[in-house]
Amino acid sequence: MNLDELLKAAITDESKRSQFLQTLIKSDVYVICKNPVRQESGGGIQLELITTQNPGGETFIPFFTSFRALQQFAKRYVDCYKINCLRFFDLIQNASAVLNPNSYGKEFSSQEIKSILMIARNLKIRAISYSEEETISYRPCENSVSHITKAATKFLTKQANVDRAYIMEMVRGCEKPQLLMVVDMIGSTRKLFVPLSKYLSKTTKPNEQLCFISIEQDMGKKAAATVEPFYVRKKRFFEK
Repeated sequence: MNLDELLKAAITDESKRSQFLQTLIKSDVYVICKNPVRQESGGGIQLELITTQNPGGETFIPFFTSFRALQQFAKRYVDCYKINCLRFFDLIQNASAVLNPNSYGKEFSSQEIKSILMIARNLKIRAISYSEEETISYRPCENSVSHITKAATKFLTKQANVDRAYIMEMVRGCEKPQLLMVVDMIGSTRKLFVPLSKYLSKTTKPNEQLCFISIEQDMGKKAAATVEPFYVRKKRFFEK
């Protein structure tokens, strides 16, 4: 039985509730975010969750067994994020949460969430803190980004330490795609990316979010493999 089926069964059959909880804390759930999730330089994320109120005026955080369940609740596009449930409980342990509100679902008080976390610790059940890069996929840009690549090429031709540059869309779960530029270079990424970011900020559109990464990182290698480079440094005389 999947998580949705277990939840339905647990509502009417007490014998299924233990199996449901054990499955839930090992599963991924979906949450709604106020803003797109941002990756921090240390590898963490910035996650600001929405809250809502039940008819009694009590505040809780909604979360969902599936993206479909989230869509049925939101009824419009929202920024969302997929996260291991135990990890989610650890983040919000001082708040209440409701799984699949406005549908068959279950409410978790802050006391219940803390109890689940304590039991998980005693049983040495870890949150599946998967690497953030495992939740990311890459694809060629769906819309033209020639305004960015032309400006970037003009900038990069003056950088002797850059060999190639690639641009693609980066998608985390069901979030809006971000533009990612992968640069094959030597030397300090900070010394290149900071002025490059400022230079391209005059070119990028308001709805375009552009990130930068070196091809030396595993994420960079994986992303660059999905597209051809838009910039290749001309060979120097002694390289011919």
